[in-house]
Amino acid sequence: MKESALYPGRAAAQFSLLGCIFLGLFTEVLLSPYYPQFFRQVFGIENYGFTGLYLFMCRVTVLLFSPLWGWLSRKVEVKRLLFAGQLGTAAATALLSTAGQPETFLLLTILLLMFKSSYMLMYPMLMELGGAGGQAASAARFHAVHHAAMLLAALGGAHMLRLEEPLSLFYVAAAADVVQLLICVWALRGWNALLPRQAEKSDRLPLRQLLHNRHVLRIGLLFLILVMANQIVRPYFTPYVEMAFGMSTTAAGMLFLLPHALALLLLPFLRILSSSGRLGLLYGLGLSAMAVGLILQSVASGLALLIIGRMLYGLFLAVTMAVLDILLFERQRSTGAVMAFSMIVSFQTTGELAAPLLSSTLVQLFDLHVPLVAAAVLCICNIAIFAGTGSSARRKGEHAWNSHGTKV
Repeated sequence: MKESALYPGRAAAQFSLLGCIFLGLFTEVLLSPYYPQFFRQVFGIENYGFTGLYLFMCRVTVLLFSPLWGWLSRKVEVKRLLFAGQLGTAAATALLSTAGQPETFLLLTILLLMFKSSYMLMYPMLMELGGAGGQAASAARFHAVHHAAMLLAALGGAHMLRLEEPLSLFYVAAAADVVQLLICVWALRGWNALLPRQAEKSDRLPLRQLLHNRHVLRIGLLFLILVMANQIVRPYFTPYVEMAFGMSTTAAGMLFLLPHALALLLLPFLRILSSSGRLGLLYGLGLSAMAVGLILQSVASGLALLIIGRMLYGLFLAVTMAVLDILLFERQRSTGAVMAFSMIVSFQTTGELAAPLLSSTLVQLFDLHVPLVAAAVLCICNIAIFAGTGSSARRKGEHAWNSHGTKV
């Protein structure tokens, strides 16, 4: 039996990691729906192009440094890497409060993300602590925390824009980073389950072999497209609602976070929904519902249809992500899971990197509602790829889940 299964503080460690994931995501996405408004208010930037450039540089940083943290996990104890990343994140976040120019803010954000990329280590640790057969429950908890953080961050971001000195709030975010560092040090004391020397040989796949792992690459491609579909809408949704429906920034922010509230409804039933060979069906139906919801938002002439579209989209957003997580982690364990997930993060970040560029281009060439149409098209493409290239991996994943929830 793995040491993680024998670790007496496993429940406390899981709860603490979930709390740290919440704090990390909350501070990271605080301004996500409001970057155009933030740059206009703080730095006087009216051009939407700077928002696209800022997001592009952020995603490049995460794309480059996430695999580095994954590679380091093969050499250094994972929890020590996480502690170092949290400490650097706290320092860089505090420095953001001193930024007087947009270029300085961008450079400090890059420094922040170099350290904050280490936070991706928390999810494999959470799945490892869940034990064999606990992937669905761990994935549900993670995505519930993820969307709760997104929900509350949207509210906090709207409040931040009303402050006379919005940058000062980064001191509070830095304090939150220090708090989660202390929580992790306390909760993970004595736990060494992911030390390379203790990992099973079958879990320590060489990097070259992992790069040729069809299952990981297939899941990564699906994540890339799904993340693009989600992220392409984010930068300009609130300006779209403000212009098309005459709503205030606060009201637009409430509509922005509506899918994250709806995403929480199905997650408690994820284990039931994903059992009995229904992973593939659940994924296909979820993406179809998301595509329909996105189209409704793009063609809505009234507020009621817009809200229905947001609700339909949000209801299945977390479930589709969680299905891919289950398919990945039930076949990857220990240090192999950390390396595999770092690759998945790279795929996700590539999607996040391409999305704002595509979104900015579509807005400049057409209109603010066009990213919603593009997101629907990406959902349909994702379904086609999953059905056309993932049938073998899907059958294997469902067989593993239906048996004992262990890796194949």
